[in-house]
Amino acid sequence: MTPLAHVVAILAVLPVAHFMPRRARLVFITLVGAAFMLMLAPAGFWVVLVTVVEALVLERALRRLPKKSAVRQYLPYVLLLNVFATDLANEVFARQNFVTAGVAFAVVRVFMTTKQLLGAKETTASQRVVSLTAGGWFLPAIVIGPVFSGTSLWDQTERDGGEPDVGPTEFLYRKFFGGWVLAALLSEWLAQESGGSGLGRWTAPFVLLALFGHLFAAFWGQSLIAESGAALAGFRIPANFDRPWRAVDIRDFWNRWHMSMARFVMQYFFLPLNLRGLNARVATTVAFVFMGLWHEVQPGYIIWGIAHGVLMAFAPKSADLHSLAARVVNRVATLSLVVLLSYVANYAF
Repeated sequence: MTPLAHVVAILAVLPVAHFMPRRARLVFITLVGAAFMLMLAPAGFWVVLVTVVEALVLERALRRLPKKSAVRQYLPYVLLLNVFATDLANEVFARQNFVTAGVAFAVVRVFMTTKQLLGAKETTASQRVVSLTAGGWFLPAIVIGPVFSGTSLWDQTERDGGEPDVGPTEFLYRKFFGGWVLAALLSEWLAQESGGSGLGRWTAPFVLLALFGHLFAAFWGQSLIAESGAALAGFRIPANFDRPWRAVDIRDFWNRWHMSMARFVMQYFFLPLNLRGLNARVATTVAFVFMGLWHEVQPGYIIWGIAHGVLMAFAPKSADLHSLAARVVNRVATLSLVVLLSYVANYAF
């Protein structure tokens, strides 16, 4: 599932979707996304389908329980276990050349949708089915991109709401194709320039930067494709990046990098743990350990999750540093650690 194939698929559905009512448009785009995944990555399709079916059953069963019931609040977390299907059946996914992150994103979106459906006073069958399937297979974000709930897409199709202000069409197409340039061209060029993952004495810093740039360009570019592709279809989804190179400390970095996922782990992991009495620093670390495991169950990402959690919990805030020199050192150290930990997670093991 290459960026080019994804871009072509989105462009192919836009002329048809443009003439549809918004709810029918959402259903159409979701069905195309499901068919796209079934053709190019059937193992991924079945994992997402199982997750959607589980979510439909859970939502119906848990709605009968009191709203404050611990079972109703926490049993939906079992859906997140499906994230690890790609690790358990890694050879199957590798043979299909499937970007396993697509499954991980879909599982999280379906989980978020389930939680929000359970938080609603009442839901209809069509709302549940469309919201959950859109969480799993919304075409613009089917590879990777922002984390969002399918209920937010459903809410945008309500009859009393007009077409959202998504910005000038010309700007959206520039953003759309700019994302493709980042994900397909710049990312590959940086991978080639890095010369692989071998680190020499003098070239190590440049290799680390090139490898990090390769990952960033691919992720940022695919996020731009998702955001602008959704907007061209008439839907709003969250932005994922806000100039992370300008981060002044680790907290500011996570306010700029993969913002939707950072908000997700803080809302669905940190807050429940902290409200149940767990120390805020420990809860923060646990939340980021999950984020590491969500990427991949392997030592590099476990180290990455623990390190980011500890940094979020204990690293000094730039605003608390009184001298300019200390703030500069903190900023350089933050970005250097981000690059180093990225290498540890993706290439060291």
